[in-house]
Amino acid sequence: MRHLILAGVALLALSSVAVAADISYEPPQPVVPAAPTGFDWNGFYAGVHGGYGWGGGTKDADFLDSLSGGLFGVQAGYNYQADPWLVGFETDIAYSGLSDTAGSAALDLNWIGSTTGRIGFTYDKWLFYGKGGVAYGNLEAKQAGLGNDSQWAVGWTAGAGIEYGFTKNLTGRLEYDYVDLGKKTFFEGTEAQSEAGATTNAVKAGLNYKF
Repeated sequence: MRHLILAGVALLALSSVAVAADISYEPPQPVVPAAPTGFDWNGFYAGVHGGYGWGGGTKDADFLDSLSGGLFGVQAGYNYQADPWLVGFETDIAYSGLSDTAGSAALDLNWIGSTTGRIGFTYDKWLFYGKGGVAYGNLEAKQAGLGNDSQWAVGWTAGAGIEYGFTKNLTGRLEYDYVDLGKKTFFEGTEAQSEAGATTNAVKAGLNYKF
C-alpha cells in the first residue's frame, strides 16, 4: 500500500512539472510614453503688448528716412482650433514713439494698429502662427513756421509669432510685424506741401488672457 501511495505522489509531481513546462512566458508589454497634453486655444482673448519698432519714414526727398522708438498697446481676438491647426482674427492698437527729425522737420508715428487674420500650428502648449491684414496709423509731420499736420494712413501688414500657454487662461507671445502705411499729403496748398509715409518693423512681446 505504501508503495502505491509513493507511486501516486511521484506521478502527480511529474504531471505538475509537465504542465508548468507547457505554460509559455509572455514578456511585459512596453510602456508607451504619454502623449503631450494639448492646450485649448479656442475662444476669445484680450491682452497687452510692448516692443520696439524701426523703419523708414519718407517725406519727399527722403531726408526723414529712419524712424525708431518704443510702442505699447492692447489687442483682442478669437481663435478656432481644429488640431493641430488654428485659425482666428485679431485687432490691436498701440501708442507709438517712433519718430525721426532732420533740421526743422520731423515725422512722428503716434499710433499704429492692425486688423489681421491668423493661421497657426499647435503642439502641446505651443502655437506657431503667421498673420496678415490691414494696418493703420497716425502720422504727424512737423515743419518750423507751419506747425503740425496729423493724418491717418491705411496700408497693410504681415507678421509671424510664437505663443505659449502658461496656464489654462494665460498665454505669452513673441511676435514680429512688418507694416507699410503708404504715403499721405501734408501741408497741402502751402509751399511746404509734401508727401510722407512710413514702413516699419516691430518686435513685440505680449500677454493674453483667454476667456
